[in-house]
Amino acid sequence: MIEKQKIYNIKNRQYLTVVYALYKLTFSILKNLAIVSSYLCTSNQALRNMHRFTKLLLLVGIVLGCSIHVQSLSLAKMKSETNARQNQKDIPIIEVPDFVNADPKYRIDCSPENDEHRTFCQINLTKNRTSNLSESLCTARGCVWDTNSQADKSTCYIPKEKGGYELKQGPDQISNAMTVYSLGRLSSQSSRFSMFNHDIENLKVQVSISGPDMVRMTIRDENADRYEVPVPLQWTPSVPPTSAPPKIQFQMTKTTNKQIGFRILRTDDTQSLLFDTTFFANGFIYDDQFLQIITTIPSRNIYGFGENTHASFRHNLKDSKRYGIFARDQWPTGENENLYGTHPFYMVIEPNGQAYGVFIFNSNAQDYKFDEFDNDQATLTYRTIGGIFDIFVFAGTTPEQVIRQYQSVIGKPYFPPYWGFGFQLCRYGYNSLDNMKAAMYRTLNASIPIDVHYGDIDYFHNRLDFTWNPVDFQGIPEYIDWLHSNDMKFITMIDPAIDSEAPNYPAFVEGQKADVWIKWPERRNLQFNETGNRNILGYVWPDGKTAFPDYFYPSTNEWWRTQVLEYRKKIKFDGIWIDMNEPANFDTNRIKPWNWNRTEVWNLKCPVEDEILDNPPYKTAICGDYISDKTLCMISEQRDGRGKTYNHYDIHNLYGWSETVATLPVARALENRRSIVISRSTFPSSGAISGHWLGDNTADWKHLKYNIIGMLEFNLFGIPYNGADICGFFADTTEEMCQRWMQLGAFNPFFRNHNGYKFGYEGNAFRDQDPGVFSAPAVASNRRAVELRYTLIPHLYTLFHRVHVSGGTVVRSMAHEFPTIPDCWSLDEQFLWDSSLLIAPVIYENHRTKYVYLPPSERWYDFYTGEEMKTLGNITVPAPLDFLPLYLRGGAIIPQQQSAMNTVQSRKNPLFLTVALDNNQYAQGNLFWDDGESIDTYEHSVYNDFAFSYKSRRLSIEPWTYKYPQMGNDVKLEDIKIYGMDRAPSRILWNRQELSATNQWAFDSAKNVLTMTKLALDVTKSHTFVFL
Repeated sequence: MIEKQKIYNIKNRQYLTVVYALYKLTFSILKNLAIVSSYLCTSNQALRNMHRFTKLLLLVGIVLGCSIHVQSLSLAKMKSETNARQNQKDIPIIEVPDFVNADPKYRIDCSPENDEHRTFCQINLTKNRTSNLSESLCTARGCVWDTNSQADKSTCYIPKEKGGYELKQGPDQISNAMTVYSLGRLSSQSSRFSMFNHDIENLKVQVSISGPDMVRMTIRDENADRYEVPVPLQWTPSVPPTSAPPKIQFQMTKTTNKQIGFRILRTDDTQSLLFDTTFFANGFIYDDQFLQIITTIPSRNIYGFGENTHASFRHNLKDSKRYGIFARDQWPTGENENLYGTHPFYMVIEPNGQAYGVFIFNSNAQDYKFDEFDNDQATLTYRTIGGIFDIFVFAGTTPEQVIRQYQSVIGKPYFPPYWGFGFQLCRYGYNSLDNMKAAMYRTLNASIPIDVHYGDIDYFHNRLDFTWNPVDFQGIPEYIDWLHSNDMKFITMIDPAIDSEAPNYPAFVEGQKADVWIKWPERRNLQFNETGNRNILGYVWPDGKTAFPDYFYPSTNEWWRTQVLEYRKKIKFDGIWIDMNEPANFDTNRIKPWNWNRTEVWNLKCPVEDEILDNPPYKTAICGDYISDKTLCMISEQRDGRGKTYNHYDIHNLYGWSETVATLPVARALENRRSIVISRSTFPSSGAISGHWLGDNTADWKHLKYNIIGMLEFNLFGIPYNGADICGFFADTTEEMCQRWMQLGAFNPFFRNHNGYKFGYEGNAFRDQDPGVFSAPAVASNRRAVELRYTLIPHLYTLFHRVHVSGGTVVRSMAHEFPTIPDCWSLDEQFLWDSSLLIAPVIYENHRTKYVYLPPSERWYDFYTGEEMKTLGNITVPAPLDFLPLYLRGGAIIPQQQSAMNTVQSRKNPLFLTVALDNNQYAQGNLFWDDGESIDTYEHSVYNDFAFSYKSRRLSIEPWTYKYPQMGNDVKLEDIKIYGMDRAPSRILWNRQELSATNQWAFDSAKNVLTMTKLALDVTKSHTFVFL
């Protein structure tokens, strides 16, 4: 019997019709098999070419004359295996599609140096960016030279039959959750190929699973140890329980040229290939200093990877840029520059709305490039110049599940103190205590709430850590005491670089005694004649040459703790802001630093002529002439105190993380409080111990959008406590720009207005931009934005507690929350707090309207009035200069509190609830409350947790956990608003008592909004409202 079956390939959004002969009984059995592992069609070449439309076809070729080997990979029935046991004979042979072989754009570059010259760091195409590509060099590598190649295509490329590795042994089952394979490099005398002549000949591939959602593939040198990232992760190989069958699985493939490919695919009906190197197996390179892997991606909805400035939240794949990842003292410009942190994690939303994530655990310099691939798919070319491949895939299937799975490995986000969500004010360039005070007084006199004032390095004495200027900032200890007496906080900056020449400077003297500095290697010390020791010296902000603490060394942590706590005895700061910790060094390898203050010429010079670490054969897509540009020499060494020595080449990207690890315990020891650490340089797991600001941005309208994108990306990276320098760090802001940015800033989790010093600009200083300095209308607008923020802090604090305990995001893109709606995939000029509060800031000059997308599947309300939005989808709404469009999604209950001049005072004000009903007349929410600053209140059960629900015309308020009784003495729940009631109540019962319709409740029939006031509810008790 012959019948037609339509197979819907969800990845590619198209139908393929395959004609086959099949008895119904046989078909019912075969459709439960997970995969066809190999096929060879002898009579129909066209079927083999179907690879251009789908990466995996379930074919039965009896009638078509195909010989097919079928293998069951049903993990649900295999309790003791990593994946279905895949014998060598079962490895599917995949024929690379003709279009991949034929189209020059899919060639794999055999001359990445030329690729570097053509596409790397757009802001820094300097003299060292020259091409030495030639035909002789190309052919000597075993590659193909094409003189007719287009300018944007590879002139020298790897032929399909060369490169890659073959399977030598395996799979070998190490445990029921771990399998290993041995690979050998494919290179013979007749097919010789090598780019840099230091290829690793034999590899060990270790594949492990952890539960149903996560697969890890680690690829090491089989014969020698290589550097591996010393950041602890939480990974426990384990087989999924029978009740939760695996969502993804690993499969090894091979090409007709015997090159091994790696696949991780879904086990559901889509069989979606989340990670697949098969088509580009010849581009899998594992050289000592050049590691490359290329994978296809089943969608073009790709988000993440950084830290870079991306022009859009969803990656632009058409004419895409290559981005470098290498921590650098580099302000965002909007090009493809590498910024302060290292986050090799990306998330993909597939066409059917399912999401997954990929994390490449590597700390060396690296780069990435996403490109378009056939049929609405994409490719990723990832390169690094050290370490190993350690790749995690998270199955999702929702975006929020992806991030929670990722955070289960890197750590859940830090829970800041309550005051950390208040407004914060800073500038580099107060230059005197009088100016610092003036900015604060302008803010207070304008009745703008504020919680934190900062001290930047201009309040230091000669920019020395742990000091203050005794002339210009005389009296700053007393000013900080005044802040505390008025319920405000002070955060100090501390830079890592320590002046080695300042007379009798305790920080250096004690550090020298403890031997805490990063060192030159014993074999090569370019500064020994100057210093007589191995300390590597550079130049940053202080007047003298600086040494750099080695935070991997245990003695450094003790020294650091002592310096911070001794300083705290003089300056009563409440949190610590760590900057310049990439680590930054000014103008390495140049004649002198830009701010050098002496007549003699001096600078840190690295051995770039003859040290392979300081001038590797491939530098990655990073800015600067050399990899050490604006930082330390790559041959410098750091120690772990247990006999392990690291080159800075390997752990440069961990410097900010390691400083944060040393700093948080000290910050929390100040008064045994939760405190805050804000770090510029970050790495995966930094979010578990710190927050992050988005760097030295510019007062330019495009940077408002960069603010949104950066905020969204760092939520993916596990650092939700982040935000931009509101109103811009560089350049003079305008009143309109700052007004709009304050509106946006009110919804940055880290809410700080910060501007900078006027280096390189005309004039003495950038204009003041504290929110009280502008005209009366602008000041009033700024006040409303900050007051709005303060009313919402109870909600924001609750969201942060949730992600601290359970993982996840606080600020979300529309795509994140609505992944099945294609209209949401590219949206990045509006965003959400959690799932319900939609923020639509105006980010363009002179705009007085705002384009907004409201998903039609939901009910949406004007946040301020409660009026339901009747027109959904794409709409344009009024947005006067003093107005920020906000919308509340049906189904949410948002706790709020009356604003005050700071959070100490606002926490004593009455609470109120906003209830937004969904299409089923249902809503829910919660509130977490503790003392706001003690450590581990949740773990120690010293907190309150309230649950709110509206169902069947009944509103319930329940203190599920009530173990912080002080709240009952300070706070009452005063008002409740309910949006979207299907009909007006005639009576309202509160705990079986009737509320007075005269002075306690009113219903607006035009907007269907119920308002209940003057309730003064005791938060220690349960409350039920019934609407009759």
